[in-house]
Amino acid sequence: MSPTLYPLGLHSIWAHPQRRARGCHRNCVTTTWKPSCCPGHYGSECRACPGGASHPCSGHGVCMDGMSGNGHCWCHPGFAGTACELCAPGAFGPSCQACRCTSHGQCDEGLGGFGSCFCEEGWTGPRCEVQLELQPVCAPACAPQAVCRAGNNCECSLGYEGDGRTCTVADLCQDGHGGCSEHANCSQVGTVVSCACLPDYEGDGWSCRARNPCEDGHRGGCSEHAVCLSTGPNARRCVCHAGYVGDGLHCVEEPEPPVDRCLSQPPPCHVDAVCTDLHFQEKRAGVFHLQATSGPYGLNFSEAEAACRAQGAVLASLPQLSAAQQLGFHRCLVGWLANGSAGHPVVFPEADCGAGQVGVVSLGTQENLSQRWDAYCYRMQDVACRCRDGFVGDGTSTCNGKLLDVLAATANFSIFYGMLLDYANATPRGLDFLDFLDDELTYKTLFVPVNEGFVDNMTLSGPDLELHASNATFLSANASHGTSLPSHLGLSLVFSDVGPDNSSQAPVAPWTVVVSHVVVWDIMAFNGIIHALASPLLAPPQHRAVVAPEAPPVAAGVGGVVAAGALLGLVAGAVYLRARSKATGFGFSIFQAEDDADDDFSPWQEGTSPTLVSVPNPVFGTHDAFCEPFDDSLLEEDFPDTQRILAVK
Repeated sequence: MSPTLYPLGLHSIWAHPQRRARGCHRNCVTTTWKPSCCPGHYGSECRACPGGASHPCSGHGVCMDGMSGNGHCWCHPGFAGTACELCAPGAFGPSCQACRCTSHGQCDEGLGGFGSCFCEEGWTGPRCEVQLELQPVCAPACAPQAVCRAGNNCECSLGYEGDGRTCTVADLCQDGHGGCSEHANCSQVGTVVSCACLPDYEGDGWSCRARNPCEDGHRGGCSEHAVCLSTGPNARRCVCHAGYVGDGLHCVEEPEPPVDRCLSQPPPCHVDAVCTDLHFQEKRAGVFHLQATSGPYGLNFSEAEAACRAQGAVLASLPQLSAAQQLGFHRCLVGWLANGSAGHPVVFPEADCGAGQVGVVSLGTQENLSQRWDAYCYRMQDVACRCRDGFVGDGTSTCNGKLLDVLAATANFSIFYGMLLDYANATPRGLDFLDFLDDELTYKTLFVPVNEGFVDNMTLSGPDLELHASNATFLSANASHGTSLPSHLGLSLVFSDVGPDNSSQAPVAPWTVVVSHVVVWDIMAFNGIIHALASPLLAPPQHRAVVAPEAPPVAAGVGGVVAAGALLGLVAGAVYLRARSKATGFGFSIFQAEDDADDDFSPWQEGTSPTLVSVPNPVFGTHDAFCEPFDDSLLEEDFPDTQRILAVK
């Protein structure tokens, strides 16, 4: 026989809940974490109360501590000061007990005072409560800062010192630093002492505590993806959050796809430039938060537009801000958006941030555009390229170093550059000339003939090479027919129109060399500017001869040097000519520009980058090709490797 099975009858338990009294049942336990400051600390950052966390309010008051407190000290009777570190007026001694002087006496008050009463003239007693029957008379008279006592005695008032006939102000700052904090400066006017905390400290001067730069409202200058740690008086350290790397001032997300565009190949910036990815350094989709220099909520709508524009951006639209929010961009500060609207992104709910909602909190289009908020900007540029120190250019295609660096890097300048090196290796004057070109403290103009201009194995002498340089800054914008500037050799360089046969159309004056047929203008270098020539400049024959080594410049000019050389030639004859031919250097007078201050001024060192022409390997043909700096015509198929031969008008 099979056993009989009986149902458990669970339905009867639900039908009769009283039967559940037996056995176990659930108890719901909820653990809630509530942040709070330790005693003696206050505010959201839990700063130590004045006087220090271990001795708040110097033990003479009650600190308004806790996260909702403001750190104010309510001092006990008789005490005063930011940290209750002082005696209130009319109190003295370490316990700041009340003085007992009458109105006819002055109490020796303060923490260091003894409570003694300095009586007015004609009064006496421990509390200056007894009036003398006879007014004391002192002869000679007491000092103005003293009172006459019985027995022809004069006593200097409190804060003064002397014999009573002569009283001088006591140096109260010398005695115990005037009661000021050790981190304060003590100053004295009359008998009144003033205390002022040192720059790295804050307080009333009597009590000074180290400034905490992390509490300046801007995270001490740290990145918004970093924590600011106070390391001492007015000192801090920035540490990037987990998942971010950097120096704390700038924290970028650890390399994860999508990768930093600056790391792409080929690099978007020049090899001598610093590349910054403006969109993907952190997950913001090109959106960033911007505040006025005065702090939060300082921009009206037009100022917000201008502030974004100054950063190479525009006010973000609501969809752009929403995309950034979905990538983790969180802010609890209202900011202007495009079209006069306003809002802020919320990633995680907070009671005081978006009413606990997640998304973009939009305030809609605003009628009052003078309302002051922050701004949310959208970067128009993905990558920023900036030439590193010692280089000039746009950072993308051009970053030129010093003049010699540009010559060495430009293939079509190789012949001229090689001659410069040979000149430097051959003579001390040549080495000095190379040092002149390499000096980054002065700005020069250098005319460089392209390789095609050296025909029939042409070579240049030292004077020829020095003729190509000037210690004045000369841009193409300054060029006009007849314009001149002094060369390093001492001769004047005059710009002229160029005829059909490349012949000069201007008469040549003495001590003058004509510059024509400039094929490329304004190649910027860190310490000067280069203009490319179709052919080399040649010094006049009398200047190509070798003269006495290292002859110093003279005020008479080049003509004086030539005349002196001719005179010496007549006297010395062949012996002099032989000695002169063995000289190792050149000596020529140097003409100074009429206005050295203007000529030596470099216009691209004023803070704004100039318009540049980058010609790393120029190739010049026989026909002209019109080209403006960084114009798209550089890419035109009709002129793939030619530069315009410009005639100066």
